[in-house]
Amino acid sequence: MRIVKNSLYVILILLSVACANVKKVQVIQDALAVKVLPDAAALAEKARLDSVLMVEGIVHNIAHTKIGFNTMNAKLKMDYETTKNKDSYIANLSIQKDSGMYITIRGAMGVIGLKAFINKDSIFLIFPLSKKTERHPLSYLQEVIKIPLNYQTIEDLVIGNPIFMDSIDIISYKVINERLQVSLMGNLFKNLIILSEDNTKLVQLKLDDVDVTKHRTCDINYSQHTLVKNTQFPLYRTISINAQSKLDIGMEIKEFNFDEPLKYTFSVPKTGKRK
Repeated sequence: MRIVKNSLYVILILLSVACANVKKVQVIQDALAVKVLPDAAALAEKARLDSVLMVEGIVHNIAHTKIGFNTMNAKLKMDYETTKNKDSYIANLSIQKDSGMYITIRGAMGVIGLKAFINKDSIFLIFPLSKKTERHPLSYLQEVIKIPLNYQTIEDLVIGNPIFMDSIDIISYKVINERLQVSLMGNLFKNLIILSEDNTKLVQLKLDDVDVTKHRTCDINYSQHTLVKNTQFPLYRTISINAQSKLDIGMEIKEFNFDEPLKYTFSVPKTGKRK
């Protein structure tokens, strides 16, 4: 009888130890399960960070994918309108990259009304009808257009490359009608960009001056993109500038080529009446 009791004690002790070990294993498994499965807030934060990185990558690609070229020739139809008048004309354009651009403007009857040559520090204006020539510092364009343009910015604007995307400091982003809209904070402007549905083309760029006292905005729309050297080249742009006055420009590229000899050059006078 004593042997039976002792055996029962041994069995009970073994069972209790086994149960304790099972409980410990279960506790460990539960703890591991909690660590492996993050809570909803952690998952949401990870998704947000992943989204920000994705948007930053898209914006970086748009900002740095520019049309590479050495020369460009183009024929454009241009419309402009101010608070006082509006007009349309045909412009012939030749650009030597990072060097200078030649612009010849013809009126409705095909008469050349203006020739302009722009380089990194000056703009020459030639008026064939009056036989007058003027030379201005490049800042003259800033005074007329009210946008702080340097030569590179002018060249990018004409080519259709994005401008003033000097920062990818994202303020906010959202998707409306399947188009990504991203607000950026730059050195001079708050920049709102709107992309195409596939995020490969810039369709709108809106600049608002960081200095709100200047009340200066510029809204550029790009459309009719065509593929040039694996880069999207917009054949049509509208530019609307609001500062002390309002200026609207429509630019439609009728003909163009890249990296061929300059076609629309002319003799630039060494001197001119400096304004």
